[in-house]
Amino acid sequence: MMTSISRIIDDGLATLDHLAARVTVSALTGLGCGAAYATYKGFPIPKTSMSAALSCALVSTACFSMERLAFGAITRITPLLDGNDNDDDNSVSSAPKLASAATTSSKTIYASHAFGGALGGGIAGYLFQGNPFAGAFLLTPLMLCAGKMELSLEEYKAKRLQGLIENDNE
Repeated sequence: MMTSISRIIDDGLATLDHLAARVTVSALTGLGCGAAYATYKGFPIPKTSMSAALSCALVSTACFSMERLAFGAITRITPLLDGNDNDDDNSVSSAPKLASAATTSSKTIYASHAFGGALGGGIAGYLFQGNPFAGAFLLTPLMLCAGKMELSLEEYKAKRLQGLIENDNE
């Protein structure tokens, strides 16, 4: 019993870490873009850059939270569709699988990012413009690009790790 609780906590912390890393990158990007925009337009730099950073953090929180929810749903539903419904109490929990993008297919990553962009973009579009479809149409391609970058980063990590292992064996 205690092991399953610790797995759930570990999975939750891994998901929170995943979200925090992406929201931080988005906020820093917004900070830089806001400073550039303020410089170009002659607006106050601190106010404009902080406003842009907070807006980017809000939008990325909405999108990546929905992406993580979609990822969790997809990774739990897909085995059921394949006929592998081993959800008895003796089976090993699938919680560690949710934290790692390396063990999943690229289709799952793209699907979760597309759902995250559509749902999170709808939330952000409604909050900022009162039109959820505008946000969904804008942020879905951006989330798909984020998914491509995540897959590229995982591929780079795997190649780098393989190279380090080969160098260690020599």
